Amino acid sequence: MAISIRELSKKIEELPTPDFVVQRIISIASNPESGTKELNVAVLESPTLSAKILKMSNSAYYAIPRKITKLTQAINILGFKTVRNLAMSIFTVNSYFKKEYDYFNTEKFWKHLMGTGIAAELLSNYVNYPEKEEAFLSGMLHDLGKIAMAFVMPDIFEMVVKLSKHKKISFSQAEEMLQSFSHQQIGKILFENWNMSDIIIDTATFHDNPNENRHENTKTIVNIVHIANISVKTLFYGHSGSFEIPIPNEVAWNELSLTPQKYKKYLDNLKEKISESQDFMNLNNIIDVEEEK
Repeated sequence: MAISIRELSKKIEELPTPDFVVQRIISIASNPESGTKELNVAVLESPTLSAKILKMSNSAYYAIPRKITKLTQAINILGFKTVRNLAMSIFTVNSYFKKEYDYFNTEKFWKHLMGTGIAAELLSNYVNYPEKEEAFLSGMLHDLGKIAMAFVMPDIFEMVVKLSKHKKISFSQAEEMLQSFSHQQIGKILFENWNMSDIIIDTATFHDNPNENRHENTKTIVNIVHIANISVKTLFYGHSGSFEIPIPNEVAWNELSLTPQKYKKYLDNLKEKISESQDFMNLNNIIDVEEEK
């Protein structure tokens, strides 16, 4: 039975949204007037969250020469927005990745999301995009509409996953064949409900078809996440639910001034970055097991 956009929006409204602590962290990290003490107090309101942030801060990915033992150290060394990104990662996993599917591997899907976040942050350096923390968060969240689809339209989600596998096509192509709402539409509504920035909303909405994005202020980040998403698929790291051979959008490629040589260097660097980030990839390191008891 077909579902209307109003019914879909109502179902999405019922999905988990960042709790008070995470919202407070986002607010403080977004305010240039905020201080370390303010963010430290906000994070400490959740002992579980603060412990996980501290643990993830010591990942080889950040290449910190000495062990971080205090939350204030993590905030000062990594920066407000990186701490925000870690909080958002932990919230996302605990809210959307506890459910398992016999036809869809959430562990591999999380690796795809986190891999795309890392790939987007790295690509920002190559194309001189200054907001690398925003690139990471946009990449990490870009495909969350797929898991949201599994919650609000489970039958459609299962059909899309199985069709893309059977036909060896992309998740988006399977959605089109089934004439269903897309994960991009669902992601847009989800992040609007979360009151996220235009950067997050537009990358969720246009990462598969960046040509359709008409917002000049988000074009670069949408292009970055588009290329990052394809790059992680090219390395066969994790799994997004797509089975096609990805091809970069020509306009996105040109607007980022990429060349085969620069891209080859980027891909080699990305392999290294992913190998250094295994602490982020294991869902068991992030999921709050105590909550399930």
